[in-house]
Amino acid sequence: MRKQLLFITDGVFPHAVGGMQRHSFLLIEELAKTNEIDLIVVHPHTQVVFRPEMGIKEISIPFKFDGFYIKKCWEYSKLTFAIIKQYPNAIVYAQGLSVLKGLPKIGNRTIVNPHGLEPFQSLTFTDRIKTLPLRVLEKYQFRHTAKIISLGGKLTHILHKEIVNGKSKVVVLPNAVNPGPPLERKFTDEKISLLFVGRFAFNKGINILMEAVRQLNKEGYMNRLQFNIVGKGPLYEQYIKEYNFPNVNFVGFADDELLISLYESNDLFVFPTLFEGMPTVVLEAMAASMPIIVTDTGATAELVNSDNGYIIETANIRALKWAIQQFYQLKPEEKKALSDKSYQKVVEKFTWKKVARLHLDLFDNFMA
Repeated sequence: MRKQLLFITDGVFPHAVGGMQRHSFLLIEELAKTNEIDLIVVHPHTQVVFRPEMGIKEISIPFKFDGFYIKKCWEYSKLTFAIIKQYPNAIVYAQGLSVLKGLPKIGNRTIVNPHGLEPFQSLTFTDRIKTLPLRVLEKYQFRHTAKIISLGGKLTHILHKEIVNGKSKVVVLPNAVNPGPPLERKFTDEKISLLFVGRFAFNKGINILMEAVRQLNKEGYMNRLQFNIVGKGPLYEQYIKEYNFPNVNFVGFADDELLISLYESNDLFVFPTLFEGMPTVVLEAMAASMPIIVTDTGATAELVNSDNGYIIETANIRALKWAIQQFYQLKPEEKKALSDKSYQKVVEKFTWKKVARLHLDLFDNFMA
């Protein structure tokens, strides 16, 4: 008898924007291609998300997550719980906080994917106080859930720490991308272009990058390094005024077509984030054969090491500046080796086809 999977999410790309929402779309799409399980997707959109020929049953719960987020999550979970009760034999796959109400009754058949665990990575005491309600809800999920997905790296350690006697609950399943053919990059000894992609929020470390740029420019690198900064967010207007450097181009929002072009035309991807899950932008850059500089947070160490770039301490301007200088000083063939290794890592471990298979293996062994 084929297993039923009740996939419950608070949004699906492109009708909702975010890492978890894109993850939902791509994972569901890949699972559907296998035709090995009956897929039922519960989402808050009034529109049909998936093509009919994919064979996915969609259950729409029209819902808006405006207002107090935690209250809205609880209200949405009441609606999803009513659906779950109609499928007593289905495995429940919950994205984020989409399943809360009634969890003790259905937890033995529920898998939760909490993604980045941001509430457990707060940097300041004030942030920890603000995120306390989210930590309480996530811990409630962890207690009453049969399996919890970790994206890997430090996130696994966080889960082991937060779940008393619950290490056996944790299953490591990474994020993924759909890479195209490898890009044959040509590097030189001269000027290089660096790319950042992310939301203009404090945790993305854009100010750390800009301070590194300030110091590099003072040390004579202004005409050797070009920085392209992609994204929008609450700090956008402040940063474009504060960091008005000649070799920094604030691109603003980039659609998928422009983003692909930027991945292909820049030499080095730089992402000095302060806390993270397994960032899709790093995977996308690797799929475009880009060498990477990234901070050691979340699951980034699963993606980057000395084979394909530099993994550095968070909030460390000196370390970031050093990594940029080190890359600049490499010979073209050494830069090319980093580039090739980035693509190779993605193809070997982080494609949606491979990650979907890991999910199917989990489902096969779950409720067997």
